[in-house]
Amino acid sequence: MPSNAPIAIADGASTPVVHTYSPRGIDGRIASFQEVTSGVPIGYPRITVSSREPVSGGSVYKVTYKLSVPKVITTTDTSGKTVTSVNYTNSGEITVLVAQASTKQERKDLRVLLANLLLATSTASVVDDLEFFW
Repeated sequence: MPSNAPIAIADGASTPVVHTYSPRGIDGRIASFQEVTSGVPIGYPRITVSSREPVSGGSVYKVTYKLSVPKVITTTDTSGKTVTSVNYTNSGEITVLVAQASTKQERKDLRVLLANLLLATSTASVVDDLEFFW
């Protein structure tokens, strides 16, 4: 069982920067992590990881990873006051469904294949360049 410790992951910059998401809490089966990047909590990037055991006699475990990265902007309102707000939020979600009967190696293979799918040139361009297959 993983401990509720910081998660460090590198971004896609030409010189990658490692972002550290600190534990913020566990609510039932959902663990929350935030990257405290500034003094503006509304702009903290966030990761949640949830896990659900099979329900209603089912045989499938469900694991969901979510990442949200708000874009914070600072503006000046009509009275001259500086206002910080979220302009937009980029986010992603990965849901993994694994059969209770699957082996550990099969589950590991699925996880690694998914990770590599996101790194493959053709599939990465769908997000990076907003292109689609033809």
